[in-house]
Amino acid sequence: MKRACYLAGPMRSVPEFNYPAFMAAAKQLRAAGWVVFNPAELDIEMDNGGPDLGMTVAQQSAHADDFTNARRYAHRDTSILIQKLRAENGDAIVTLPSWGLSIGAQAEVHVARWVGLAHYSVAEAIAELA
Repeated sequence: MKRACYLAGPMRSVPEFNYPAFMAAAKQLRAAGWVVFNPAELDIEMDNGGPDLGMTVAQQSAHADDFTNARRYAHRDTSILIQKLRAENGDAIVTLPSWGLSIGAQAEVHVARWVGLAHYSVAEAIAELA
């Protein structure tokens, strides 16, 4: 059985919503053998192409108090952690650098720990399947 992971990291207040880092990490993890739930890819599917990646960080900050999308994403992402990933399968949450600066990524890591998932950095996850 293949192991699966959820990829977490900062998005809001990062240029291009940090999509380049999410996409690069997902590619590396898949090459190492992981099944990856990548929220950047899921955003693109869920929102017909995803957010405007050309927005500046200042423009993103201007919308920081709009929690409508945050609730949708939180529901989707915690559902993945709780329902699709299984600690008994060796599934995990994998975090990008600076994940601790993101309230969303912090919440995802706490939910993952709560349900018994392992927590790795991208490099640790790649080494885990080597």
